[in-house]
Amino acid sequence: MLIIQLSDSHLKADPAGVYRDVEVEARLISMLAVVAGYQPDLIVVSGDVSDDGSLASYQRAAGHLDALGCRWVWLPGNHDHPATMAEVRALEPIIHLAGWQILLLNSWVEGEEGGRLGRQQLAHLDAQLAGEASPALLVLHHPPVSVEADWMNEIGLEDREAFWAGPGRSDHLQAVLCGHIHHEMTCLHQGVPVMSVPAIAAQFVPESQEFAVDSHAPGGFRLIHLGVDDAGQPRLSTRVEYVPVQQPG
Repeated sequence: MLIIQLSDSHLKADPAGVYRDVEVEARLISMLAVVAGYQPDLIVVSGDVSDDGSLASYQRAAGHLDALGCRWVWLPGNHDHPATMAEVRALEPIIHLAGWQILLLNSWVEGEEGGRLGRQQLAHLDAQLAGEASPALLVLHHPPVSVEADWMNEIGLEDREAFWAGPGRSDHLQAVLCGHIHHEMTCLHQGVPVMSVPAIAAQFVPESQEFAVDSHAPGGFRLIHLGVDDAGQPRLSTRVEYVPVQQPG
């Protein structure tokens, strides 16, 4: 089974809208043209679909994704408006595919750039991991780990310690996917791989202690191959594919 993760398209109500020198709608269309060649079983968009939370931006994003003819889901980032997203496409909390459970969390907090899962959502996550033995892939917008940039950690996942304190993280959770940081990152936390993906829109400079953008850096998407072997053991392999940026004009 092939899942493709996309993130941080930052579409605007205006189809010609620009985010940090990148024409985001054209960027999304060109990215999806490459994605289509892989014929994924599922596309997961891990937040900041919109930059302004407008209904028009979600409608156009959904139209572009629908045109691929495969199943897709999305979850909100800090720039999104979850209620408006749900008017266009429901926010699904869990998907079962090929012997795996794919858990989609909502780290959006109204009026804040940082994220939080909250006690209720963490309790539901704990119950799900304790109640189902199938391998789990978890997706959220804000990274549940510290990154090598102080400014980003200030707007990261506020309750990341509570997230990792829950039962079953090492037993059933095979990997965590996130967005928000606008570049590729992979680390291991409590034995669990945590991976981000490049943005569809402009990229942030990795390990910069102050906010910095590299609008010439290529965007990309993550390919995740999931399976279960004959002995019932989960199998996961992944890589990022980069797609060059086309500058305005």
